[in-house]
Amino acid sequence: MPFKVYFDGPNHYEGKYNFYKQGGSPTLLKRLISIIEENRKDLLEINLCWYLFNNNILHEFLKEISLSGIKVNIVTIPLEGYDDTNPKKLIGLEESNQYSLPVTKYDLAKSIFGEIKKSKEYVNYNIYFFPHLYVRSSKVKKFSRGKLPYSMHLKAAYLKKKNGSVIILSSSNLAVRDLVKHESMVVIEDEPLYDNVAKFFSDIIHHSINIKEYNSGFDMSCNTCGFIESANNDYSFFTAPFYFDSANYLESKIISLINKAQSRIIICAQHLAAFNYGVNSSFHSQKTENEKRGGILGAIIERAKNGVRTTCISQTFAPPKDKLGVFKNYTFRSPSNTSNFQHFFKEISETGNTEYFVNENMHSKYIIVDDTLIFCTYNFTPTQFVFLDKVEIEKFDEMPGISYKGVHCEVSGHVVIKDDNLINAFLETTDFVCRLPETIKVL
Repeated sequence: MPFKVYFDGPNHYEGKYNFYKQGGSPTLLKRLISIIEENRKDLLEINLCWYLFNNNILHEFLKEISLSGIKVNIVTIPLEGYDDTNPKKLIGLEESNQYSLPVTKYDLAKSIFGEIKKSKEYVNYNIYFFPHLYVRSSKVKKFSRGKLPYSMHLKAAYLKKKNGSVIILSSSNLAVRDLVKHESMVVIEDEPLYDNVAKFFSDIIHHSINIKEYNSGFDMSCNTCGFIESANNDYSFFTAPFYFDSANYLESKIISLINKAQSRIIICAQHLAAFNYGVNSSFHSQKTENEKRGGILGAIIERAKNGVRTTCISQTFAPPKDKLGVFKNYTFRSPSNTSNFQHFFKEISETGNTEYFVNENMHSKYIIVDDTLIFCTYNFTPTQFVFLDKVEIEKFDEMPGISYKGVHCEVSGHVVIKDDNLINAFLETTDFVCRLPETIKVL
């Protein structure tokens, strides 16, 4: 079978608030390692582009793999982007001992990065930093990790074999000091339709900095770069600041698929927020006037109005003011733009053809349109679908002394798959999550 999917969730483990040595998705970590091990004899190269890389179990496994002559390339964000607050002890699922001292995500990443930066033994093991920062408004508040947010949010792997390849996309960061969430991981093996993925990995490595050459003193407040042609197609699509307008094209790709829906749409993500948002034309070299976009959620509303059964699942939710009494006994994590979300929820509610579920542990990201799966590594927020190539912000309202000049574009991707077995697996998992006692049906 060329397509496989694996799921993980809090229901697999004891203790809702446990932090595991195996990271936020122990089952998916185990699967990733087993996939690499199963293909080991045929592998030439392992490429991982993973937003956070502080999982020592994965690190030790890949180190050992590299000693056998297989090249290992890991692209992640610089150490500054790892959370250094709220240290916690870790539990080992296969052993009872914990770390003697509580640790943060930063502590764990620093240990891995420090070892590889100094090492002369692991010549086939490369860690690269993609240090690009992105921002499009002077009103943005200080990011929780680092001064400004890093654009690299992808969780994907490309395993190059002697004949063929294995492509892996996941919703999970596999990060240690993440709580377990509802996650998923899609595996595509030896499918030529997805061969374009190889170019993306080559391109992002080319635009990254080897850890041995990286200096934390680099000024990343100026993020300009040249543009190159992508190999994106109808089966896999990646956005990056070095692919001109890629985030804008991404939105049009998704909307074109949504517009074809005849019987059902299921949209699931941590955040549902890409609805009626603005785009500043002064930050784009080819736009002459500001835009107001209905976004992918606007497209879904239109299909629901036309009789397409729609199911929405998210982690964040904000009840409309006239419904506060209905939800007074529930606590929700709010989306960043509450009023915009409430506008979306009002519109989707009025279609009369939509169910909406909220689960505080939802982290998977996918859309099902009839018999087509769009499996994503990104959330459905305005930030994801905006590309601006000439952002210039001299000062920020709430961050004195910081300026920014560069390209606004998130690094992320999706694959489009038509496969009955895969669709059925997602449908079963969707139904399972919707029936959990902690899932709240809000519509």
